[in-house]
Amino acid sequence: MYEVGRAGDFVSRQMWRHRTRMSLYAAGAATLAVTAAGALLGALLLDAGALRVAAAVAGVAAAAGCAYAWTRATRSLGQARRSSVGARSEREVRAAVRRTESVAAAYGLVLGSRGGDCDTVVFTRGCGAAAIEVKTGHGRVSAEGGTMRVGKRVLHGDPARQAANQARRLSRKLGGRTVLAVVCVPGMRNRPFSTPAGVWVCSARDLQAVLDRAPRVFGAAEEARETMRSLWNAAPA
Repeated sequence: MYEVGRAGDFVSRQMWRHRTRMSLYAAGAATLAVTAAGALLGALLLDAGALRVAAAVAGVAAAAGCAYAWTRATRSLGQARRSSVGARSEREVRAAVRRTESVAAAYGLVLGSRGGDCDTVVFTRGCGAAAIEVKTGHGRVSAEGGTMRVGKRVLHGDPARQAANQARRLSRKLGGRTVLAVVCVPGMRNRPFSTPAGVWVCSARDLQAVLDRAPRVFGAAEEARETMRSLWNAAPA
């Protein structure tokens, strides 16, 4: 199978940005904590009234800054963890794609100036085309209106619409050919299903069966591979 891109690359970069930010905030919080402790101790030990007031004010300000920096560090740590989980899900889907005997796959392919990149684009073994939006979670998946749930957790945004939009963008790149829109939740425990808009939702385990539903849009496997190569080379860096 011809492959381009790195699964989970975008969210991995996000993870490292969040980790770096977390480290900086944590270092700032530690510095401010020491400053606050020193200033408040000085306020207790100094004899001059004006100096004691100044030290107390400085200590309170440093303590407030420490609390703010620690809150931001904790938030950045949570974001880094979520990004790490998202990257792992995209790698799980890549492993599933490799088991489908597909002709070509691209990870993180940019299909337009709006909407970010498409998690995974696959040209299937039947010479069909699919745009896959990867989401994280374990449990029963349901979709109603613009809301998708994994167990009791509501997924952010509208995953089905995101997949449909990416499929529409890919279709334009392919001259209007039909593209299957898919939301893949690797840990999904129920059977695949289709939303009223025609977006298929499945687990990594059932991905091959869903991809086999993509109608043939390429005359031969070599045409599909060359098309993928052209799409990747034409995408913005």
